[in-house]
Formats: sequence, structure tokens, C-alpha cells
Amino acid sequence: MRDFVRSCLPEGPFHRILLKPNWVKHAESPEFPIEALVTDTKMIEEVLDECLQRYPDVDWIRVGDVPLQSCDFQLLIKQAGLDRLRQKYGSRVQFLDLRRERWESQNGFLHLTDKISGDPEGYREVVLDQQSLLEEISHRASTFRVSDYDPKETTSKHRQGDHRYLIAGSVLAADLVINLPKMKTHQKSGVTGALKNLVGINGSKAFLVHHQVGFPSNGGDEFPEEASRLFFWQARLREKLQKGSPWLFRVAKVGWEFLKRICSIHTLGTRENLEGNFYVGSGSWHGNDSVWRMVYDLNLIVRFAPSQGGRLASSAQRTLVSIMDGLVAGEGNGPLQPIPVRTGVLLASTNSFLIDLAMSKMMGFDYRKIRLLAYQFKFPDPAWARVSPVEFRVDIKGETRSDGILGLPILHRFLPPPGWRGHVELPL
Repeated sequence: MRDFVRSCLPEGPFHRILLKPNWVKHAESPEFPIEALVTDTKMIEEVLDECLQRYPDVDWIRVGDVPLQSCDFQLLIKQAGLDRLRQKYGSRVQFLDLRRERWESQNGFLHLTDKISGDPEGYREVVLDQQSLLEEISHRASTFRVSDYDPKETTSKHRQGDHRYLIAGSVLAADLVINLPKMKTHQKSGVTGALKNLVGINGSKAFLVHHQVGFPSNGGDEFPEEASRLFFWQARLREKLQKGSPWLFRVAKVGWEFLKRICSIHTLGTRENLEGNFYVGSGSWHGNDSVWRMVYDLNLIVRFAPSQGGRLASSAQRTLVSIMDGLVAGEGNGPLQPIPVRTGVLLASTNSFLIDLAMSKMMGFDYRKIRLLAYQFKFPDPAWARVSPVEFRVDIKGETRSDGILGLPILHRFLPPPGWRGHVELPL
């Protein structure tokens, strides 16, 4: 692994280095173990060792992510074995929980437990406005949603001609960002890899548009057209009560659990449940037309946002390289319920589209059916957007090919998330 990492990192000098792993949440079930959920700690260690050797004049190295608000970060550290790295590197490396707030879920109701400033650099607002990929659908901005967050906060940051994100200052202050994604499936985007991993640079999840309220027939992408209208009204009731009335929310939740039971609706993505009647909502299906736009915005920000925030610069402001952990990947109802798949691969590139295109082929998925990848041509940076999926150069264990994903093997036919089943798989 060390030789691979050594070959991936750029020559310096670099003085401020941020490693961005996938630390989305602690593991809650042995069905979905930590090794399939977060970036492998051994890989983080190898990257840190190489950085300390290659960039001796570094001012700081930080490893950080913005997990889900309900993540128990100390438990995640214990499960992933990160305490060992903290002891090994001491003050030379900072390991950061970059959230601004921590919430705790009690009976499905979110309680604010702590307001923190997880980033020593603070947070910067970055303004995209007309450059946002969300602008194309911003006539529906009043329907923009993030599950479990106040819609008023989301719609105040995204409306026609006005799109903003709140970015961790350490990301913008870095002159080298090393993106360390995990190879997994994802409910809302189909796959999560190098592109999607950068969602974790935003300090407030309420800024991140995940879906639009409603069905395709009325312009929404929250539910597929064939979904029960009961699901729509359940979502509206949840949205109204979750922030307003804990008591009424608990009563409604009992009713929802009863409905799931009598209708045999699954929400836990075990291998057996994935074959049954699975709940598909909150944009968790292949018709989601919102998440890929938000992901593109954040990738633009990492490349072009100045250190002080504000509007994007016309030239790249920092170096970005991605090294993907596919040692133990995750299939099924990812990203939070990944069923482990031991693929044993590492992927790297300075173009995040190329990593994710390669990943999709190795998973047995058709990139043309995944908006996150199929809309590559819409990405505003030509250096990333104009590389053909079937013509880029691939180096595999010393052998070089120039046929992009065509020359890559299918390592394992991954189970797609329930809302993507029957849509995204490559033919046998």
C-alpha cells in the first residue's frame, strides 16, 4: 500500500495539508461493520507517513470530516482504531470532528446536545449564485429539502440566483487536499466515491439540498411515481412534527411503525430485506435530480474557492488528489447500511470523475444510468468535464491502457440500493 500511496502524492512544497476521509457515522449494527462504513485507518496512516516524509516543511496536517449530526464521534474513533494514530503522531497531526453542532436521536426526534467549533480555522461562506448547478432547478427552491433539518434554513441558502455553502476553514486554508473516499453504494446518488465524499467539507448539513418535495409528475424527486401517496403524507407529517412537537412526533412514529409492519415495508438494509418491499423515499432512488447538483457544487468549491471564502476564483486555488479505499467496499443500502464486499482495490486520480467512473464499472454498474456520472459534461471545469469515460488512461499494476472503463473488470456485481435495483446494473 505504501508504494501505491507514494506514487499518488504530488511533489511539493505544500505547507497546509488536509486529509478528508469518509467518517460518516459510527457503526450501529454488526450487519454493517465499521470496516465497510468508513475509510480504512491503515490507509490514512500510510498517507500520513508519506506526507510527513515528503513534505518536511509542512505547517500543519489535519485529518477531518463533517459526520452526520447524530454520529458518536468518540465511538467512531474507538471502532476505527484512530486512538492509535492519535498516540503515534501526537501534535504533528490533528484529528478533527468538523461539525458545528452535535445532535442526538431519541425515539427519532433530534435533540441539540452541543454547539461546537470543530474547525480551528472556523467556517467560511462560499457564494456560487449563478454558478451553482442547483440554479437550473431553482424555480422549485421552495421544495428543496434535507431530511431531518428545518426546510426554512435550507431554502434560505438556496433560491433563484442565490446559492451558498458553509465550508470548513481548514479545507479552504489547505494548499493540498487529499480526498480519501470509501467505495460504497448510496441511496440518493447510486454510488459514493471521490465526488460524493466532498459533501463532508460543509459545516452545516442544512445547506445541502438532498431532494425536492413530491413526485416526478409534479416536478419533485422525493418519491418515484409508483410510490404510495401515504408515504408522501407521512413525510409531510414528519417534517412538521419533528422540529415542533416531540410528543405528537412520537405518537405519529408509532403509527408509522405499525403501518410498516402490516405492509411488510423494510427500512433495514440486510441482504434478505433488500429483496423485499423496501421503503424508498427522501430522494433515495435513481430519479433523484438534486444530489448530483449539490455534489458538483462542492467539488467546484474545493478546487476554486479562495481561502477567505466568498466567490469562486477563475483558477484552481489548491491541489486535490483522491485515493479511494476499496479494500473493503460496501453494497446494498449504502452509505449507512453497507454490506461488506472484500474487493481489495485502491484507486487514485487527480480527476474525481475518473475514479468514480472506474469504480462504477468495477461494481457492475452502468455509469450512464447514474446522474452523478452521466452528467459529467455539465461540470463547469473543462479539465474534469471533457475527459471521455472510454478513452482516459488507466494504469493497472504497471500496465497502461487508454480505453478508460472498457478495459476494467467487474470485480463483483454489487447489490444496488433498493431505489436503484433493476435500473443501474450492467447486463450479464
